[in-house]
Amino acid sequence: MATPFGELLGNSDWEMNQQLQDYVDLGVDWVRIDIHWSLVQPNRDGGFNWNLVDKVFNAIDAKGIKITAVLNNTPDWVGSTLSSHADQQAFGRFAAAAAERYDNVVNHWEILNEQNKHGITPENYTEVLKASYNAIKAVDSNDTVITGGTAAIPSTDGRFWGAVDYLQKMYDAGAGGHFDAVGYHPYTFPLFPSDNQSWNGWQIMEDGIRKTMVDHGDGDKQIWMTEYGAKTLGGGVTVSHGDQARMLREAVDLAEDQPWAGPIMWFSYKDSNFEPGFGLRDGNGNPREAYWAFQDLGNKDGGPAPDSNGSQGGNRESAPGDLAGSAGADAFVFTEATTRNAIGSWDKGDVIDLRAIDANEGRWGNQGFDFVGSKWLKNAGDLGVYVDHVQNKTYIQGMVDNDGDIDLNIVLNGTHQLTASDFML
Repeated sequence: MATPFGELLGNSDWEMNQQLQDYVDLGVDWVRIDIHWSLVQPNRDGGFNWNLVDKVFNAIDAKGIKITAVLNNTPDWVGSTLSSHADQQAFGRFAAAAAERYDNVVNHWEILNEQNKHGITPENYTEVLKASYNAIKAVDSNDTVITGGTAAIPSTDGRFWGAVDYLQKMYDAGAGGHFDAVGYHPYTFPLFPSDNQSWNGWQIMEDGIRKTMVDHGDGDKQIWMTEYGAKTLGGGVTVSHGDQARMLREAVDLAEDQPWAGPIMWFSYKDSNFEPGFGLRDGNGNPREAYWAFQDLGNKDGGPAPDSNGSQGGNRESAPGDLAGSAGADAFVFTEATTRNAIGSWDKGDVIDLRAIDANEGRWGNQGFDFVGSKWLKNAGDLGVYVDHVQNKTYIQGMVDNDGDIDLNIVLNGTHQLTASDFML
């Protein structure tokens, strides 16, 4: 997840921890998050104030999620283009201080963000990268240094540098040997990642970024996609909720086939006034279709082994993992609300038994679920069914409280038009 620092900090510790718990439920492995130089060292002669960063980073670490820290945002006492040697060395000292502070929490560092859009020449950026790389490696030689994720700009036009041009000029300026991975933002919308248009951000990565790395002897290094996403509302180009979810799935499918593809960091978790439309959740916290796609993808890489018991029909009591149907009519019995359930085969006549689950933990007694079909879940006890025709999956999801999070998730292979009669509620 690529999350702005202020968003995750939120308005309270409770709000921050609720969001991080949702990350855990979504299967998030990484959080890419800023350390704003302007926040921790606003004055040239002042020391560093890490209090807010400590709070956020310690909370992320406590959830077992890895951090990619972006060293970003120059303070007012530094030139924004980092064109002077003094400013470049000051950035290196900032990198050293951050690496020392978070030596036991952060092992992956990204140096600046979309610098090809912000007036920093490739030559000046290379000097900043060198200073940062040397400073971080002096603290821990095993830490990973990633070049700042460049924006997917096709060509240099006098305002911005094209992503491939920028990387080439970095190599020309001596950047080789001063990074462990290349950062890049392969935004594609309104196109899908597989579209072969030359200006498609994914195509720029496959053709230009990767080739440039190979040409300079860095074929063994990965490209980290430190931002990827698609916008569903607001000004400019937007896509449908369904296309946003399909773009996420397609990006993951393509990346899984390439050994040079590093992590994909989705931007972003929730809409903000600054960047509306990109979130897995909208500004009110309601999940979009991409939320369920992320949850499905994020939880495919873990979880207990499948339950393999079976007979000619009968009951299958669930634990998190995969359940397989049999030749007769099956009753799949779920005894707890968990988000890591899969039914490998579903046939007409099978039934899903949820009666053992209290569908509203805020009320006394054992409450049953209320089947809402394909409508959005709103309240404790709501149970919905959502069909993904592209991925050939059917999702059964429910909430047992009113915190807005999905508490029950069951994935069926294939697309199925389920009704209330397919459940025991």
